Amino acid sequence: MADALPTKINLTVVTRERKIIDIEVDEVVLPASDGEIGVLPGHTPLLTTLRIGQMRYRVGTTVHRMVLSWGFAEVLPDRVIVLAERGVLASEIDPAAAEAERIAAEKELQYLSSHDPEFNRVEARLEESVAMIGIGREH
Repeated sequence: MADALPTKINLTVVTRERKIIDIEVDEVVLPASDGEIGVLPGHTPLLTTLRIGQMRYRVGTTVHRMVLSWGFAEVLPDRVIVLAERGVLASEIDPAAAEAERIAAEKELQYLSSHDPEFNRVEARLEESVAMIGIGREH
């Protein structure tokens, strides 16, 4: 007899500094480098790179959000492991600080050429602040 499909996903999110999440969830949506990936229990195994963006996870009918900045995700039928450069929970986001960071990054980008080594760093700060603002509006 074939093994039954799992009904939950063990979600773990880790950065260099800390383990952010280690819980059982019903669904995960990851900001993969090629677009969002939705993961339900029983998903086919895969390894993907992550971009800056929102990760969503659902427990029952409650959807939780956080911002991930770069990293990798390993998806298995009963587990998702995220190794991120940075992760910020919705409860840790200061909307006013995120908006100030967005404005500062946009101003900096005006004076940088796309060939400037600082351009990518400032653009990443802008993307991260926009993702945080988006969570702040939905939270």
